[in-house]
Parts: sequence; structure tokens; C-alpha cells
Amino acid sequence: MYVKLALENAKKSIKDYLIYFTTITICVSLFYAFMSLSSSGYELITEDSFRFEDLKQILKYSTYVITGVLVILVGYVNKYMMKRRQREFATYILLGTEQRSVALMFFVETLIVGIMAIICGIFVGTLFSQVVTAIVLITAKQEVVFSFRLYMDTVAITFIFFISMFCVIGLYNIRVLNKLKLINMMNMDKKTEFQFKRSGKFYGFIFSISVILYGICGYCTYQLINSKDNTNTIYMNKLLIEAISLVTFIIATYALFYSIAYIIIFIKDKSINFKYENTNLFLIGSIVSKIKTAPILMATICITFLGAAISFMLTLIMSQWSLGFLEYRVPFDIEIRNEYSYRFEEETSLKDIKDIPKIDYSEIVNYLNNNGYDIEDYCQVEKYFLNKDDFYIRDENNIPIIAIKLSDFNKMRSMLGHEEIKLKENEFTTQWQRMIEDDEIKKYLKENSVIDIDGKKLELSTNAYYDESIGEGIYNVYSDKIIILPDKLCENLTLASTDFQANINNEVSYDKANDFENNYVYNWFNENNQSLVNKYSSEGNDISHYLISTRIKSAETNEILNVTLAMRILGIYLGTVLLMISLTVLALQQLSDSIEHKDRFNVLKKLGVEDEEINKIILKQISLYFVIPIVIAIVGFVIFIYNYYILNIAVINSYIGDKAFVLNIIIAMILMICIYICYFICTYYTFKRNIKTK
Repeated sequence: MYVKLALENAKKSIKDYLIYFTTITICVSLFYAFMSLSSSGYELITEDSFRFEDLKQILKYSTYVITGVLVILVGYVNKYMMKRRQREFATYILLGTEQRSVALMFFVETLIVGIMAIICGIFVGTLFSQVVTAIVLITAKQEVVFSFRLYMDTVAITFIFFISMFCVIGLYNIRVLNKLKLINMMNMDKKTEFQFKRSGKFYGFIFSISVILYGICGYCTYQLINSKDNTNTIYMNKLLIEAISLVTFIIATYALFYSIAYIIIFIKDKSINFKYENTNLFLIGSIVSKIKTAPILMATICITFLGAAISFMLTLIMSQWSLGFLEYRVPFDIEIRNEYSYRFEEETSLKDIKDIPKIDYSEIVNYLNNNGYDIEDYCQVEKYFLNKDDFYIRDENNIPIIAIKLSDFNKMRSMLGHEEIKLKENEFTTQWQRMIEDDEIKKYLKENSVIDIDGKKLELSTNAYYDESIGEGIYNVYSDKIIILPDKLCENLTLASTDFQANINNEVSYDKANDFENNYVYNWFNENNQSLVNKYSSEGNDISHYLISTRIKSAETNEILNVTLAMRILGIYLGTVLLMISLTVLALQQLSDSIEHKDRFNVLKKLGVEDEEINKIILKQISLYFVIPIVIAIVGFVIFIYNYYILNIAVINSYIGDKAFVLNIIIAMILMICIYICYFICTYYTFKRNIKTK
């Protein structure tokens, strides 16, 4: 009998709580889609130069953590359903049913709803898994191939994970129901989360506190705006200001919702004409009733929505940042860097200038050509100290500037598709890292327009600086610039290091690139510089790993793609989960109002209010209830994103660009608006159905 009753209640629950069922279904489908990437039967067809094993592992374990956030939603909805039906449970007990049996019946009911959501979610997840696969393949610039199938190991993991979640919450609910007293169950619908228990002055004071905190948040933004022109403001101070801005906004939001119901009532009482116009009195009463009974919940929904917006936006921008940095970091297909000092640390640096090796990369060229790399073009770049004593400088705050030959510089530029430059015999020019501000560059060049090279004065060229990307390895450690000199002037300068860059025609497999980068180059360097390696190496410290390093674009691209895809996919997943949690709770709060206060709308009908006008009241009520926390969250989002832009303006301009930055924000907002509209429409039509149901 109890099982049959639980089944009947489960059917009724799906009808009454369609939004909750839909939310769980979508979350299960997303979980299944991401977990399917790590299935033993899943095959991601890409070129040999890509390997996404790291991505699969990141998605696998991160998905567990993010989906675990759903415990909050499942727990809240179960608590809400249990609270709403406690009067019904009390009736069962009065009719002779044991309290333990009622609790068990409720557990079975919620478990059935959950299992049905899991089954639906898995089938929808097969579609989402293809979307995830398409994102990976498109990002890797591979052909998109769809394959719809169920992965039984992923199906088993999905069932185990979600049923375990439902069981843990269900067993807790059984314990809570067993301890409830019958009298409290009968009167549960009369209880509220919060009522005005203090004087109006207290709530006015809390409201004033929220205004002050919002003011502090705005002042922090003002300080960040001023810091754009103040180079003395260090990054950590700006980061602290950003943190204060976000924290004050969150606290202010809780204070606002704690007091806003009283403020609305105060304004309503002062606006007599507006209060009694049409059905405004009924509408204001409904809105205030919901806000004042759940202020903490409303504030939490607002902050959750803010977290969803930040998750959508920040992960998209960070992934774009990583891809932009990849183009800057490794512009050549193969790059081998030689350093005389690794981060200026004593145990990883050469101590005698005579030990600097003069490297010949011809053997590397032959190896690459003989092993199918097919070199298109290459360049061996020699870097020089302006002064011989610069070798002994180990202060990272006083980095010696390195110089290179004009011919080497032009060779690198031509390999990257840039125009070659010209210098007169008495001229020099500079190359700067992309993220350095123009004002900072111009200030330095103004103070150093003339330099002395081996007793000869050189003047700054008409084209004083270049900032096209030629890789980060060309600069000295901790340095952001190099000097370009005529070839003849470099003949008498002291060699600092020798680098190698090459572009190749053939694609390189990941395993082959990894072997060349981590094995062949080090062995080659050790064989050709045996005495140097023996002199500086010690037990557990191979100096060759600090003096020489290799970057292969295909391998670097593979690593960056693993990270950026993980950020992008998990950011969208986290944002979607947080957004659905906030909107589901908003919707359920309104739907509970449609069920518990159905009589209010019946009274309006008896007073002669037409159905069309009642529908307008419902639309206004839901709109206001949805809009108030969302608008506040959007204001916080705008403040955060603007502060973030100011904080990282140099990096954004260098690696992302203003257009890409705005595009990522637009994408995040479109995703959120689409989900928001779906929940709003579902809530509106379900609300109307509830008040019409007898």
C-alpha cells in the first residue's frame, strides 16, 4: 500500500515540480556528457599531434566536484517539498500510519523522481556529449565527426553518483521527519523564515549600512579607474581593491534584502494614490510577502546568479587569454633557448664568463631533416652583453639588457611574416614585449636615446621600437626588451647565449615532439659540452636542464588546449549549474505561492477581476520577483567585469583584444539570458495552471 501511495505521489510530484525535474535532468545530462569523455569506449579522433588524456582526467574529477554543488539544490527542494507536505504527512499519521512509514514513503517518492530524471538525463546527455566533442574538435581545428552511443561504464557511474546523492539526502530527511512532532507538522504552513521582529529604525539602519557598503564598492571602482594613470600603484594593491569591492557588494546585498521589505512597505504607506490604483495593493502585498519571509534566500539567489555570470565570463576570457599567450610564447614551430643564468639563481647559473658555450645548431638541423620534420627555414640567433661586466649581475631588479644582430632580427621577422627593418651604422632600435604600455616604452627611450657601444655613440633610430611577437625566449630573464644593433658592432661584444628557431613543413606527433624536447636535445647538449656539464652539475642537479630548453609549438599547443578546453567547458558547466540552482529556487518559491495562496486569486475573481487582468498580475509578480535579484546581480557583474578589465588591461590588450573581450562577455550573457527566459516562461505558465487547478 505504501509503495503504491509513493508511486502516486511521485507522479504528482513530477507534475507539480516539473522545473525541479527538468533541472536535475539537465544536470545529469551535462554530467554524463563530460564523464563520457573519460569512458573506456570513447574515442576522440584527432591528429597524432594532439593528445587529450589530461583534458579527460581534468573533466572527470572536476565534474564530480561541480556536480556535488547540486547537493545544495537537491537538499533545498527536498526540504521545501517536505515542509509543504508536512500537513499531509500529519494527516497520514492521524489516520494510523506510523511516522517512520510516512518518512520512508517520502524517501521512496523522491528517489523515484530522481531515478526518472537520471534516465531522461542520460539520453539527453548523449546529445550534449556530441556538443562537448564538437567544442574540443573545433578548438583543435579538426574535422567534427558525430557518434551517438551509450557508454555503459559512464551510465553506471552516473547512476551511482546521483542515486548516492539522493540516498544521503533522503536518509537525512527520514531522520528529520521521525523527530518532528505532530503539532508542529500541522502548523508548519504558518511558519516563515523571517518576520519583522525589530523596530523600523533598525531596518532603516540596516538599509543605510547596505547603501554605505554599495558606496564603498563604487569608491573601489573609482580608485581602480584612477590607478590606470598611476604606474606607482602596484598590482597586489589593485587586486586587494578588487577583492574589497566584491566582498562589500556581497555583504551589502544581504543587508539590502534583509531590510528591503520594510523599505517597500514604508514607501507603499507614503504613496497612497499608487497603493490603491487598480490591483497594485494586491501585487505589492504578494511581492513583499515573499521577500520578507525569505530575505536570506533571496540574497543567496542573487549572489549565486552573480557567481554564475562570473563563471561564464571569466573562464571564457581566461581560455582566450591562454590561446593568445600561446601565439606570443611560441611563434616558431621549434625553438631552443640557451641561458647563461636560470632565473639568476646561484646553483643554476654559470659563474665564469669564459664558460659560456658557443653553440652550433647544425647537428640539430640535420637531425630534424633526417627525421621527417622537413625544415622550411631556421635561424641561429646570437645574443650579446652590451658590457662584459653585465654577466656578473644577478639582481632581478637590475636586469642587463641583451643585444642581437640586425641580420638575426630580420631573419626572425621574415620567418614570422613581418617586414625587415634597416639601420644606419650609427643607429640602434629596440624590441619590446607586447604587454608593455606605450607610455612606459617612450619614457625609457627618451631617457636612453643615445647608448655607448665599445666607445661608439649610437642614436635611436626613427623607428624607435617594435612590439610584434617574436617569442618570449629572445629576452633576457625578467627583461622586457632587447636592443638591435648593426652586425659589425656585435663582432667585438661578449656572447651571452645562442638560440635556435625553426619553422617546419610537416606535422609532428605528440610522442615524437615530446621525445625530441625532453630527451634528444639534452643528450645532444651534454655530448657537445661534456666538460661544462661535469663542472657545474652535481648529484640531483643536471645543469643542462637549466642552460638549454626546448619549445615545440605542437606540444605547447596540445598542453594549452588541454587547459583552455578544461576552463571553457567546466566554466560553462559550473555557470549553468549555479544559474539553474538560483532560477530553480526562484521558480519554486513562486510556484509555492501559487499553491498556498490560491485563495487570494479566487477572491479577485469573485470581486469581478477578469482572467486577463489576473494574468497581468501574475506576470508582474513573477517578473518583479525574478528581476529584483537578477538586476542587482547584473550590477555586481558589471562592476566586477569593469574592475577586472582595469586590473588586467595590459594583458587583455596584448593577448585577448578588446573585441574578443567584449565577444566573450556577450556569449556569456546570451547563454544566461536563454536559460533565464526558459525558466521564466515555465514558471509563468505553471503558476497560471496551479491557480486554475481545483
